Amino acid sequence: MTLTALFSLTSYGVLAYEVNGESFPANFKITSWTAEDGKSTITSEGVVGEGYGKVYLTHTFNVNSDDGMSGEFTGQARTINQDGELQYASLQGSWTRNGTIVTMYSFDTLNNGVINHAQGKVDLFAGTLKFEVFEVN
Repeated sequence: MTLTALFSLTSYGVLAYEVNGESFPANFKITSWTAEDGKSTITSEGVVGEGYGKVYLTHTFNVNSDDGMSGEFTGQARTINQDGELQYASLQGSWTRNGTIVTMYSFDTLNNGVINHAQGKVDLFAGTLKFEVFEVN
């Protein structure tokens, strides 16, 4: 098998990546956007089901491509439900941008040991983040 054929098969597998199984929606409104050289930080908040309650997010997006259209991000989440239970999470993943839409793929580790995979879109013009969240463990 030539390298070209192997690369073609590998690329197809990456493009065909699809997550399935139980999931829940998580939608947020951007509350601030801070721009710096080579990175931007977005904060957002929303109410999420599955016992999370009010959720506050901070994502710092770093550019790692020459065209500025992709990179990685890190962040933090804090949640508080109506019973006063507080949870926190470390957020990390990759992003790409097409026009006003940023597509994100995230793996999030919560303080209770749960690992979530979230994938979704940030609409920079509308000021929204819309994710589908899948529990990994």
